[in-house]
Amino acid sequence: MRRAVLLSLSLILGGCVPTADFVELRDEVRELQAEKRKLKETEAELRKRLEEADRLQKSGDVAPKVDALEAKIESLRIRQQGFDQKLGELLRRLDESTRREEEPALPQAKAPAPGVKPDDTAAAKPKAGRLDVPLAALTPTAAYNQAYNDYLKGNYDLAVAGFEEFLKKFPETSLTAHAQYWIGEAYFNKRSYLPAIEAYERVIANYPKSDKVPAALAKAGVAYAELGNLVKARGLLKRVVDEYPQSAEAALARRRLAELQ
Repeated sequence: MRRAVLLSLSLILGGCVPTADFVELRDEVRELQAEKRKLKETEAELRKRLEEADRLQKSGDVAPKVDALEAKIESLRIRQQGFDQKLGELLRRLDESTRREEEPALPQAKAPAPGVKPDDTAAAKPKAGRLDVPLAALTPTAAYNQAYNDYLKGNYDLAVAGFEEFLKKFPETSLTAHAQYWIGEAYFNKRSYLPAIEAYERVIANYPKSDKVPAALAKAGVAYAELGNLVKARGLLKRVVDEYPQSAEAALARRRLAELQ
């Protein structure tokens, strides 16, 4: 999602919409961007420290430090998700502001012809600029954010329905793999592990270059462990460690593998 948000920002902020609302929103977006950069720098530093701690894991007093670093990284990721949500909402408002600027002014109503009632005139012509479909159904970012907001609120059934609708309407966007991943997360949080695994495996199979693949592998492994299938669980967790050793998910995979021994 972060990549899609930044791409949308570059397109919107590059334009010029001469309204006070737009300028205020633009400045707020830029402030959020600066905060996100700081979070990413902090996360990068914590990951370096976590890798160093992993190498010294044989020492008994290192384990608490590893757990503390992992907790800090997870906290940063949650904060980044909050920033993504707020940025998505700002983008939606910017999009609406731009649409209002571009909408043509409605023509002045003319007096009805003799013998014609005003209601007949209104019914004869549709209103200009009217949308029969909600904005969320037209804009990929808005549709994604609507489902993601439901997920953050714990409305997992609504989130699954929203993301599935998103996948039908927008099957080839930079957010598509993320939508599929969050379907898995929604099911996982409901402890519906089989549909969660199916959703994660679609991420792995259909979007092999997505940055969500390491997380999908790791969470599918954890879900299999919850179901008691330790062979599958170990296989997927080992893939994370072997194929994505520098990822944050690799630390989770190593810890879960140690627990499954």
